[in-house]
Amino acid sequence: MNVYWFDLEIAGPVTDEHVDRLAEVIIANAGDGIDATVQADDRGGVVMFSREADDVAGAIMSAITDVREAGMTVTGVDGGDLVAVETIATRAKVTIHAVRHWIGGVRGPGGFPEPVRQRLFSWAQVSDWLVRNRLGDVDHTAVEVARASVFFNALLTADRMMDDVIPKHRRADLARVSTKLARQKAACS
Repeated sequence: MNVYWFDLEIAGPVTDEHVDRLAEVIIANAGDGIDATVQADDRGGVVMFSREADDVAGAIMSAITDVREAGMTVTGVDGGDLVAVETIATRAKVTIHAVRHWIGGVRGPGGFPEPVRQRLFSWAQVSDWLVRNRLGDVDHTAVEVARASVFFNALLTADRMMDDVIPKHRRADLARVSTKLARQKAACS
């Protein structure tokens, strides 16, 4: 089992009752203590998790389930995906100078991921590049969380948009397509 660190972004308002209910849900489901901290107010906030699980998907899915069961709305997963050069250096345990050389193509194999925003890179893309090229010393659970957060954010966005995009009479079709895709992926692995 690994411990996965991530934040769930939640919509407001978040009340003391929500926080108390979350504590009850976590204790009922895990039984061995609280693995989350809530920082929220009327506008929303975050629930910060350090969740032990067999894999990152299980950690994030169980956390989303717990937060929803407590009556809160999950709007995103923050696995620390957007990072600056300094953060890349810290996470990869290399110098800022080394990262700048990789970005500029001066050293390394080339092909460093492009920034997703001005001076901000996707840790999911960068960590994948680092692992593939055997550069730096990267925490594998942080890499898993960064990659999974991208997936779960897309899933949560699709969930929020479903009412506007998929007519109610097409929901069963969507479920069948999703199930079929999941089975095809499972068969390939």
